[in-house]
Amino acid sequence: MSSSGFDPFTQMRGQTRAVPPPPLEQAAFEASNNAVAASLGQGEDALLDAVVTVWARADRIFDTIRATPAYVLGTAPAACRRGCGWCCHQKVGAAAIEVLAMSRALAQRPVERAMLADWAPGRPCAFLKDGACAVYDIRPLKCRSLWHVDVRHCMAKYAGLPVSGTKTDPTFRSEPKMIYEGALKGLALTLIKEGRDCPGLDLMPALRAVIDDADAVRRWWTGDSPFPAQAVVDWFPKPVKKKRR
Repeated sequence: MSSSGFDPFTQMRGQTRAVPPPPLEQAAFEASNNAVAASLGQGEDALLDAVVTVWARADRIFDTIRATPAYVLGTAPAACRRGCGWCCHQKVGAAAIEVLAMSRALAQRPVERAMLADWAPGRPCAFLKDGACAVYDIRPLKCRSLWHVDVRHCMAKYAGLPVSGTKTDPTFRSEPKMIYEGALKGLALTLIKEGRDCPGLDLMPALRAVIDDADAVRRWWTGDSPFPAQAVVDWFPKPVKKKRR
């Protein structure tokens, strides 16, 4: 549940909450939910295609917001740029279905796939190359939500020090976090409601576990997780029990 009190899982069960979601979070949730819901019943490939659609829809919402005069004139330029990479030195999170979608995409990208083979625990994200993300177009929603105007926020997070991020902090922008986390909830919780397990995962070990497993998507689809237990970071509830299709 978000700090706003928005609980999409409760809402999807037909219940209500006293605190409505922020409009941006709700818009991203609905855009994501609609993409996933439309793919259900069409098979695994259609669902992985829906993940790509979710990434694109969330990006469009953020692009629209940050192109407005109010946002441009009222916000300092992002500190995120080539050569930074503080966030890439930390644990990278992704929903299980995002990991599977990335694995499918990497099957057609041998250079980036080889980068993953060289990764070992304790190292930065395997796709950090020359200070930039080598898989920027297929990075998960958690990565997309990391957008700051002060690099000290990311440095402090990396160092395990107290970080800024309150509503009174002029360097903190809540829009990307609301948009991408709303999209993440719409992606994962829609699947969970349909009886599919979709936990949050530590991206690197999870992706390493499935990158050479041609049967990984089918195994996940039928309820047999292809991911190692130690990669699960458990953001979401367990799935609603439903008969498998």
